[in-house]
Amino acid sequence: MPPLKPFVRNDWMEIRASGPEERKDEAACLLVASGCPGVLEEDGCAMAVVLAAHSLSVAEPVGAPRRSTASCTAYLAAKDLHALPALKESLKKIGWRMASSPYAEEDWSLKWRQGMRSMRVSCRGSSVVVKPTWGRAKISDGEAVVEIDPGMAFGTGAHPTTKLCLKAILRILKDDGAAPKGLLDVGTGSGVLAIASARLGVKKVVAVDIDPVAVRTARANARRNGAGISVSNTPVERLKGLYPVVVSNILAGELSRLSRHIAKRVAKDGRLILSGILKGEEDGVVRAYEPLGLRLLRTYTSGEWAAIVLVKAGRA
Repeated sequence: MPPLKPFVRNDWMEIRASGPEERKDEAACLLVASGCPGVLEEDGCAMAVVLAAHSLSVAEPVGAPRRSTASCTAYLAAKDLHALPALKESLKKIGWRMASSPYAEEDWSLKWRQGMRSMRVSCRGSSVVVKPTWGRAKISDGEAVVEIDPGMAFGTGAHPTTKLCLKAILRILKDDGAAPKGLLDVGTGSGVLAIASARLGVKKVVAVDIDPVAVRTARANARRNGAGISVSNTPVERLKGLYPVVVSNILAGELSRLSRHIAKRVAKDGRLILSGILKGEEDGVVRAYEPLGLRLLRTYTSGEWAAIVLVKAGRA
C-alpha cells in the first residue's frame, strides 16, 4: 500500500466552529459534506471524517461527557473554498457559528489518534473488540478482535452507528446459530464491519466504497487482520450477486436514494442492516425499502442515532 499523501500547510484552510452540543453530529456532517476530510473536537478527538457518496465514518470518544456547547476544527482544501459561504449559512441554520483562517497547524491527521481507544461490542454472549493498531486491549477467550489503522478513512468502530451495526451482526449470528455464508458491506470506510464479519466466521465478505482512499485503507486493514475479504471501488449500482446479509452504514438520504440498488443485493430471507440514521429518520428509510420487498425486523438506538434491520420477504 503506497503511503498516504500528508496535508500540505499552504493547501488548506482551517475552520473553527461551535454551537449547541445536541446538533454536533449534524454540524460534523455539514462540514464533511462541504469537502472537509476531517472534523476534530476541541479535545483533539476525532468526531467525524471521510464522507463519500457511499460512505460515512464518524468517530467520537466513548463515554465522553456531553457539553451544552461543542467546538470543533475542520480543514478545507484551498480548491474547495467556494463552499465556505454555503457552509456558513448551513451551520447558521442549526445554531452553529464558524470562522476560517489559513492552515497553521502541524499535520492534524496525527492528532485524532490521541482520542482513539479500544472498544467492545457484545450481544447475547458474543463479543467483538475493535482496537487501534497502536493501542492495547484486554481480550477474553472467544472474542473476535479487529485491529484498525483508519489512515485517512477514519472508520474506527467507536461511533454509535458502527457499534449498532456490529450488534446487529452479532444478533444475526446468534439467532441463526451459525455465520451467514456471505455478507456485503456497502460503504465500507476503513473496513471495520467487513473485517469483523470475516473474523466472526462469514466465509464470503465483499466490501465496496467509491472513495479510493477508503478502498486502499480497508485492503491494508484486511491484510493486517488476515481477513480474506474482497474490497473494491465498484459502485453498488454495478454489483452482482445475492447476499444473506447486507450492511450499509452511510447517511439516511443516501440509504433512501440507493434503496433500489441495495435491496437487489439482499437474498430471499436475507437481512439488511442500515445505519447512519438519525432518530426520526427511521420511518422514511423504512418506507423507501418496503415497496422493494423488505420489512422492518428490529430497530437499535444509541443516543441520537438509530440502525434498522429489515428482512426480505420469505422469512417468518
